[in-house]
Amino acid sequence: MTPVKTMKIWAVALIAGFSLSSCGYTATRILPSYYRTIYVEPFVNAIPITQESSERGFITNYPEIEERTTQGVINRFLVDGNLRVINKPEEADLRLNGKLLDFYRQATRRKDDNTVEEYRLNLSASITLRDKQGKLLLEEPMLVGDTTYFLSGPTVKSETAAVDDLITDFSRRIVEWIIEYW
Repeated sequence: MTPVKTMKIWAVALIAGFSLSSCGYTATRILPSYYRTIYVEPFVNAIPITQESSERGFITNYPEIEERTTQGVINRFLVDGNLRVINKPEEADLRLNGKLLDFYRQATRRKDDNTVEEYRLNLSASITLRDKQGKLLLEEPMLVGDTTYFLSGPTVKSETAAVDDLITDFSRRIVEWIIEYW
């Protein structure tokens, strides 16, 4: 065989190999056909802001964190597209409940003069997913989302922007957890 023919055979084999081992993207639904809609109940804020934590002092609270989290999860379901979010719980195929358990800011990097340079934000919640009949389908007692942000330098970010990133990460984790179950 000539080197050109050998190269063509290898090229065809590589293309066929890549085609057969592709990433698995599909335009079809992953969920069972009887799950088409979801109702996201407003998250409950159960963060014990008056308790002291031995590791990090007092637990942090953020105004309206439960409303922002609820809206973030709804927005993520809209982007995902596997389930249609509806406003009537009695008509939904699935119902998502969430209870915020913890929100805290932790210093992760300090400068030489001991001033904080970077923070990590964490948000945790217990999550349940039930079907129309109230049957528990999924339960996660401690789902955690996180993000980091710098107070100075080229990647500086405000805490408000970091909380937006935190809610985006947390919402993505919830939706992926539900969709990947099936």
